[in-house]
Amino acid sequence: MYTVIVYRGGRQVDALLLSASAERLRVVIPGRGDTAEFQLIEGRWTSESGEQVELGAILTEDSADVKRVQGNARTRTLSAA
Repeated sequence: MYTVIVYRGGRQVDALLLSASAERLRVVIPGRGDTAEFQLIEGRWTSESGEQVELGAILTEDSADVKRVQGNARTRTLSAA
């Protein structure tokens, strides 16, 4: 599955989702030598270094996969400038 990880400040990174549960994500990010893992802590996706991120998108042919991963995730609200 393809996903977009959104870091603080709005930086977006494309990633390939390797595995997912309701509380953990493991992804491959192009240009990095190792996989990245995110854990759902107090309702927020958090990187191994403690940085909070958002899921910008998860694209798959099976909508059940997306529901399983995003079950506890908060949606992001965009504001007009």
